[in-house]
Amino acid sequence: MTLSAEVVTRELPEIVEFNKLKSRTAEEALAELVFRTLAEKMSRENPEKIRFRSYHVNYQDGNKGESWNSKRIFGHAAYPTYIIHVKSHVGPLEIYRSVYPPMEELEKQIKESFELAEFYKVEAEAASRSRTGEL
Repeated sequence: MTLSAEVVTRELPEIVEFNKLKSRTAEEALAELVFRTLAEKMSRENPEKIRFRSYHVNYQDGNKGESWNSKRIFGHAAYPTYIIHVKSHVGPLEIYRSVYPPMEELEKQIKESFELAEFYKVEAEAASRSRTGEL
């Protein structure tokens, strides 16, 4: 599973089907629930500024094609990998990547990325004004 920063908007209480969790290890199931909790908290605190996405990669012993394709596309080494991107005028920029970080560390990195996102927003606005002034 590769996880990266989609606004998670769920009605409370969230219903989680046990059948989807029971095939996972206890660590995997707990990590997914904790990640969802963090996503909901950060989305409430920062509406319109953050999106969380969770990508499920279908890994099978007999067919590792999807797993290898995800590694090629995302450049990750293991599951779950958490990646934070910041929007900039040149496109999304990766600023953090970690395999199984503590949720506290992930939350800290997300909060710090807001400052960088604001910097890029100001830079994009300045670049836009500069281009307009050149016409």
